[in-house]
Amino acid sequence: MGKRNAVKKSREERREEVLRPCPYLGYDHDQLGAYLMERAAFRVAEAEFRRAVWLNPYEPCFKAHLAASLYCQGQNQEAKTWITKALEKSPGDPVFERLRVKIEKELRQNNAGEQHS
Repeated sequence: MGKRNAVKKSREERREEVLRPCPYLGYDHDQLGAYLMERAAFRVAEAEFRRAVWLNPYEPCFKAHLAASLYCQGQNQEAKTWITKALEKSPGDPVFERLRVKIEKELRQNNAGEQHS
């Protein structure tokens, strides 16, 4: 019998796996939120995404979707916070990165507009 080539998980990874909720939690709220976003019901979608994040805080796409709903409502500072959290869990995700760039561009434009007023 050969040795198993298992990669030893860090203490942080083992802790997260033990504390992680059921992997299926939150997806129903996320799907409902996506449906609502398609119909421009951003405030209601935000509530569904917040519930999804609350149920399963380890899923980065829930945080990104929440950031997108906040961005659509013009709440760019909070949107930046949530997209940053999503990128911490899924660094380099191209969809998340594009959203982060959009949010930061909007924040810079708003800051420049306030300075010229």
